[in-house]
Amino acid sequence: MGDPVTHRRRAFALLTASAALLAGAVTAAPAATAAPTAAAAPKKCYTQSTIGLTCHHHYGAKWAEYGSTGAHVKEIQALINGTTTYYGTHGKALAVDGIYGAGTRSAVRWFQQKYIGASAVDGIVGPRTWDALRGFGRK
Repeated sequence: MGDPVTHRRRAFALLTASAALLAGAVTAAPAATAAPTAAAAPKKCYTQSTIGLTCHHHYGAKWAEYGSTGAHVKEIQALINGTTTYYGTHGKALAVDGIYGAGTRSAVRWFQQKYIGASAVDGIVGPRTWDALRGFGRK
């Protein structure tokens, strides 16, 4: 039937997003002007009923690997920052710059190990990793 922690996490995320919508608190996020610093906590991401967790950079599930660039890479970076323990574990936020470099590859591999399992660690963001990033299929 699934992990009870995952179910509680999803329920809380849906409740939070619903409350924000009802309060009229959802607005378009301003464009980032600089990469986050080590002292700055990452921005939060929210649940959108049709796709799961999102940080509003990209709404799809476009393949990403080392060398990829674009809004889908920003979404991956922001999701790792805003929905995982990456910041607390590493003491700094992953740069949300849309460039899939060594730092992003390392963060994706960390995410895959921690939230999917050792068999998923390849540093590539395909369907299985997107599902976990969006909050579906996390252990």
